[in-house]
Formats: sequence, structure tokens, C-alpha cells
Amino acid sequence: MKTLLLLIPFTMMGISNLHAQCTPVDCSADLPVYGGTCDSMLNDGSVNQVYDDFESFVMNNDCFDAGVFDPGLAGTDIKINLVHDITFASLPAGISGVTNQASYSTSAGVNTLGCASFTGTPTEIGVFNGTIDLLVDVTVCGFIPIDLTDQNAQYVMWLTVNPDPTFTGLGSTYCSTDAAVNLNITGTTGGTFSGPGVTGSTFDPAAAGAGMHTIKYLVSAMEGAAIAAASDSMEVVVEVIVPGGDVFADTDADGYGDAANSMAMTGCTIPAGYVANDTDCDDTDASINPGATEIPGNSIDEDCDGVDGALGIEEGSLSTLNAYPNPTENVLFISGLEGLTNSISVMNSNGQVITSHSNIDSPIYEMNVENLESGIYFVRINQNNNSKVIRFVKQ
Repeated sequence: MKTLLLLIPFTMMGISNLHAQCTPVDCSADLPVYGGTCDSMLNDGSVNQVYDDFESFVMNNDCFDAGVFDPGLAGTDIKINLVHDITFASLPAGISGVTNQASYSTSAGVNTLGCASFTGTPTEIGVFNGTIDLLVDVTVCGFIPIDLTDQNAQYVMWLTVNPDPTFTGLGSTYCSTDAAVNLNITGTTGGTFSGPGVTGSTFDPAAAGAGMHTIKYLVSAMEGAAIAAASDSMEVVVEVIVPGGDVFADTDADGYGDAANSMAMTGCTIPAGYVANDTDCDDTDASINPGATEIPGNSIDEDCDGVDGALGIEEGSLSTLNAYPNPTENVLFISGLEGLTNSISVMNSNGQVITSHSNIDSPIYEMNVENLESGIYFVRINQNNNSKVIRFVKQ
């Protein structure tokens, strides 16, 4: 009776004789007549982090076609009487799970509810294909009912335990003359650092050069009974300043500088009232800068993209559009395009169009931006009568 296993939603639990304190949820209104699980997936966990989740299920004593689960048994009606002797295997170390009862029996006309909770601190990483072995007593429905006891069944479900991608060693600001610093892994080892100025596990401000840089640590692992690797990453944004470089007045203290009001530093310390970027389009109003929210129709360019919402820029339209990677060095992908795209334009922080592409018939468009200078830009997508502007950073 392998088809019965899908009725029992125990998921990724360790062997235990204890019983959980979870409270079953009655989700029968959302399930087929024969019952099932209320939720087919468990939440992801992180290695060495406390984990706690539960899942409810519904059974009943109604006859149903076993072919629902196994085409080889189509035409054979069965009903569940009792589920018992539940054991579990192939789980991440540190996770234990228990059911709220040792066994589950059904009654005619009444739903039987149950749940399983699982807690602990996983110490193994990966995608785990946990198995639950159980015995099921059933009746083959028909003119002469046939009782079958102790039928073996098994249920399988996924649980992902992600690695810990944390690292230390980076500050927020460096001078290009500063010495290289070590990147120290505080989580899962064996991953890879990447980003401008990164060599192995060191970051060199001189090699990175001036600008804002994203340093990333990506780690992937597969341990214990895992059948596939799980991956996670951590990113830190750092700014490198060149001695004697220009800084820009930030009169309205919104974090964005005025390109028309600059001075040269004597070292790498930015004077009070100045910032390293020159992207503010109105340095007298803190509510106007590239990070502000555009208010359509008020004749004010709040987000410094060169246009006001009244000119057709609606941040809420074309909601599926996305630009990645962001920040980027060489290539920017525009995804979520539907049908024919009239045009895609790239503008600088002053709203000037640098490049434009038209009549694009592809769900994803690839743009080469490697020749752009480092800074903040905007890509404007026009489809039919709708437009959207997305801010991106060129490293």
C-alpha cells in the first residue's frame, strides 16, 4: 500500500518516543475528500541556528480510489483505519521531530487531525530527503470488505539547511593607500570571496580603486545524509576614497552631493558637510535626491531621474520588471519584459539619455554597460503607455 504514504504529512523528523505539543490545524476545507497535508513544505533552516516548525494533516474513514496516488491501483477503493509505528530517517543532525500522538485512528464521518513538530539546532548543511516509515491498517472497500493490517508505507519531503555565510574584517570606508585587510570567515568555511580588490581572502583598497564596491562571500555545502548542496552568501558594501580626490557639498545633509559645489581633499578624510558622490539634483532640499520616492504629477523630480511622474514615470507600473546584477560592472540584465518593449534607455544622474534601445521582443534584455563611468544611473523601460525607471549602480 505505498499509495497511503502521501496521506501522512510527517516531515523531516528524528526518531523519538515522545510526542509533540503542536496543535493540529483543521485545513480539511482546502483538501480533497481523502485528506492530506495542510502545507507541503517546511521552512528552510540555517546551520547552528535554532529551528522550530510544525505541520498539520487530516485523515478520514471515507473510501477513495487509491489510483489517486498510484495509477497501478486505479479502481481499487480503500479507506484508512489506523496509522501506527512511525519512525524517521535521513535527517540533518541536530533536528528531532515528534508527532502529537503515537498513532492515529479514524472514524466514519469525522476528520482525524494530527500534527508533527520538529525542533533543534541543525549541525549539517544541505538539502535533505527525509523519510518516514509507518504501518497502516486499511480496508479494501467493496461488497465484501477486506481488512489489511500492518501495510508498509513511506513518506518523503524536503528540508533545506543553509550554511552560515558570515564574515568579518571589512570596515565601511577605506583610503586607496590603506593596506590590504584579511577577510575572516566566522561561519561556514570552504566558500569563495569575490568583488573588486579581492584576492583569496584579502581585500586591497588600492586594487579595488575609488568608488563603492560590493564584497561577497558565497559558500555551498552538502553534509551528512543530504542529497544536494545548499548555498548562501553575505555581501558588504565598502567605499574606497582616493587621496586628493574631489568631494561634494551636502548642504541639505541627505547623503547626496552637489556636482556644482566640490573641493579637493588633502587626504582621505572627507570634511564635515561633504560626501564622495555628486548625484544630488537639488542640494537645498533633503526630500529630493536619488534615493527619494517619486510623487507623480507634482512637477517635482524627487528622485533625480530627470523626469517627473507626470511625464509618464509610474513606479508602480510594470511591477514584474527587474534590473540585475545591481551594482554591476559589465552587463545589466532587464527581466520581466512582456511582449514588445518600445524602448529601454539609460540616463545619467542629470537625466541625460546616454544610450537607447528600441523594439525589443524578448523577456530578458542584456545591456553592455562596461564603458560607463562608475556612478549612479537610471534605466527607463517603455512598454505601450506604461513606463518604469530603475536605479542602478555602475561599479
